[in-house]
Amino acid sequence: MTVAPDLEALAARPTVFDTGEWLDAWTRTTIDRQRVLDAGTAPRYLLEYSPFWQGYEDDAQSGPVWDKPVLTIGSVYSVYGPAHLAGNPAAVGALVDEAREQARDLGAAGVMVFNLPPGPARQWALSRPPDAFARLDTAYYKLPGTGPDPVMGVVPRNKRTDWRRRWRRATEKGVELVEETGPAALAQIDRFLELANGSAVKHGWPALYDRPTLEAVLALPFAGMIRTVWNGRTVGAMVTLEHDRRLYLWAAGNDPEVYSEFSPYPFALYEILMQGVDRGWDVIEFGRGNDRFKRQHGFGGVHLWSLWYSAEPGDLEVYRPRLTALHDGMAEVAGYPGLAQQP
Repeated sequence: MTVAPDLEALAARPTVFDTGEWLDAWTRTTIDRQRVLDAGTAPRYLLEYSPFWQGYEDDAQSGPVWDKPVLTIGSVYSVYGPAHLAGNPAAVGALVDEAREQARDLGAAGVMVFNLPPGPARQWALSRPPDAFARLDTAYYKLPGTGPDPVMGVVPRNKRTDWRRRWRRATEKGVELVEETGPAALAQIDRFLELANGSAVKHGWPALYDRPTLEAVLALPFAGMIRTVWNGRTVGAMVTLEHDRRLYLWAAGNDPEVYSEFSPYPFALYEILMQGVDRGWDVIEFGRGNDRFKRQHGFGGVHLWSLWYSAEPGDLEVYRPRLTALHDGMAEVAGYPGLAQQP
């Protein structure tokens, strides 16, 4: 998979997940069972359990990878890891060496660096070659105002026709998008949890969000919620992060009961894309998951690579085969069968 030059350049600078506000908020979340070891610019956590990680294992049918806590650099909930460090080999080397020593002292299953795009992952590996790579996800995006269609960009004709038809049908039924921040967004948490966790469970994943985590994220100055509303009822919702001319759709859920009437998810994506140029967004980040839908509808994709470093010599024979099985399983599920296990 190729990466647009625009996004390659963006990947080299800090993302919203590198901001002090995000890192501070993540110290107050409770969805992961973890201990905060260092909340700095390359945050370290001792991770005991994550529903997001369990979702990967369930999807890939690979079985559990870890039989003890793992030290992570970054969170699996952060779409992008600390890619901006990749251009500083000395900093990467010092960080990995210190984290490995810390993992040994804590009896952890090595060190996992989450979610680096291909270029930064390769740079990182030049400084400290990992014991295993694993592509666990792909981040999808569109560049507003580019491509032959003024809203959708580059989309195959049949999908373009279908997407616009779904948007038009929802519009004719009076469906609308409502954007909220601050207390107004916080007031919608219960319905968001119902939709987002319901969507996760429907697709065979654990419930991925809880109230304390959403309260911490929605309190951020750049966070908000976009709701799809029909007849006064919220039938879709997304938690968004707007930072540095990028809009991130971080978490989402939709009500499957209304699909016989209209499609809230394609409607919301179309409406958001229509706003892109006027809102000054260089990139709209459509998050992870729904791989086939997003590829069929012309979304660009960036594979996200996680790097694992052993803490003890015996770790290699235990965890490397498990991570390979997870990589292979997730690539198959996402529609990338046979993807090489390196960026």
